[in-house]
Amino acid sequence: MVAEGALIGGRYRILAQIGAGGMATVYLAMDVALNRRWAVKQMRDVGSPARHDAMMRGLRAESALIARLDHPAIPRIVDLIADASEVFVVMDFVEGETLRALLEREGPRSEAQAVDWGIQLCDVLDYLHRRTPMVVYRDLKPSNIMLTPDGSIRLIDFGIALETGDAGTARPAFGDGLRMGTPGYGAPEQFDRDGTVDARADIHALGATLFHLLTGRHPRDGIVPIRRIRPDLSEGLERVIAKATSADPDRRYRTCAEFAYALGHSLDDEPARRNMLRRRWRAFVGTVSASAACLALSGGTLLASDRVRDGDYAHWMTQAERAPDRYAAERACARAAGILPGAIEPYLHLIERYEADGVYSADEERTYLALMDRHADALRSDETAWAALCFDTGRLYWYYYASGSSDAEDDGDRRLTRIRAAAPWMRDAAGVETFGRSELAGMYAGIAEFNVRIVPLIDSGDDAGRYGPYFVMLRSLVNTAAGQDNEVMRLEAANLALDAMRAYPRKFRADGVPMEDMAGLCDAAGRLAETTGATDEAHDAARNRALGNVAAARQAVEGAFTDS
Repeated sequence: MVAEGALIGGRYRILAQIGAGGMATVYLAMDVALNRRWAVKQMRDVGSPARHDAMMRGLRAESALIARLDHPAIPRIVDLIADASEVFVVMDFVEGETLRALLEREGPRSEAQAVDWGIQLCDVLDYLHRRTPMVVYRDLKPSNIMLTPDGSIRLIDFGIALETGDAGTARPAFGDGLRMGTPGYGAPEQFDRDGTVDARADIHALGATLFHLLTGRHPRDGIVPIRRIRPDLSEGLERVIAKATSADPDRRYRTCAEFAYALGHSLDDEPARRNMLRRRWRAFVGTVSASAACLALSGGTLLASDRVRDGDYAHWMTQAERAPDRYAAERACARAAGILPGAIEPYLHLIERYEADGVYSADEERTYLALMDRHADALRSDETAWAALCFDTGRLYWYYYASGSSDAEDDGDRRLTRIRAAAPWMRDAAGVETFGRSELAGMYAGIAEFNVRIVPLIDSGDDAGRYGPYFVMLRSLVNTAAGQDNEVMRLEAANLALDAMRAYPRKFRADGVPMEDMAGLCDAAGRLAETTGATDEAHDAARNRALGNVAAARQAVEGAFTDS
């Protein structure tokens, strides 16, 4: 046992013991170099030098495998520390507890909980199975599944994972290649010397895990229909688990995506949901037809209906909502968009994600536009929905686009970059009369056109008559922003209006804008900034800049009406 306060590897200070098992003791540690927390696993003494060397080879292979994976439900191994007698593994600290500990403390889980966890596990297993070469986890069980406080699942301990070759051969992540697994959870073929282990072994283990979570009975004691133990469970879920845990691999679900779909629809045959099922079935048939062409182009060899069953749109949108980071959300939204290519919800979810940190980066833009290009024809098939998506995309560019611009650029340059990028999206939205916000989109498009074209027009002397309409649009923008809670939109509108009042007061006068209207817009922009709270330094700076410009804008307006 390591004492609290001990320094491991000259870097990781032990804070507390947080777990112990047959093979290791786990500690919470602080990285004194990076000032962040890690989990440090102290491996048990394995005795002989030969066994020590074998364990180190296995840990290095496991670390190398995990380093090639990128999924939010898979914690990383970041360091290995070893000497002649002790071995420490440093990994991501996952706050929470294992499902085994939860099961032992609170007993069998509810059907809703088990289905939710099962769908999350299908997601991470599906990610492993779709890799090249395929990764078969081989040891799914409650003690290898962590539940975090927000209800997310983490999969730990890849010690006996397999990477399978193209020819169906398999090599273990470490060890001597013997058939491994935990009795009860492991599929029968894992313990058969001549058996072939593939993705269906993990499907069996997940079914056995759900059986244990729902019934409290360990699967090594025999997997029976779950309603024999808990009659309150649904017949649909009973059939799903029975199929997943079939002794014959060919009778199980073929993929984890198919398994997830079955879990998500396990109540569809219950009497209370029969009418809803009929309506869903009609929509499902329509989805199959609409998706067939897209699936054919993707080079899939399965029937369209099979592929649709393999990916449930609602499931992947739920995964996007639960995703702990942008990358996981992008993967889930891409899966959802592939199932319903004409749906705009995956893109709206990404817009919400991109807005959350206040910056729409060039990398995010590439991902977003690539997904949109992939399904462009289907998205444009519904003109009104397409206009709504264009409008929200335009606002994303208008207020948040970073484009990789340098810090040396001033606020005016950055604004012009954002507005120029937003302009074509707003024009497309404004051109659809059935879109409820087409007039608002037209206002954005008009402001963008003015800002992009005004300097060349001034240089050529063709700017007369442009300022009156621009003033009307600025006033409309400030009024619209006043009804928004978004501080970015409010402060951007205030600063854009005040900057215009400072830059073009004589031009506005020449186009017939009265002095009291210009002064009124200055005051309205000032009130908008004053009543907007700031939650970070950038917003605080934007607010201070607007408040500091009110007096200068009023002075510029008064000066425009003072004839020398």
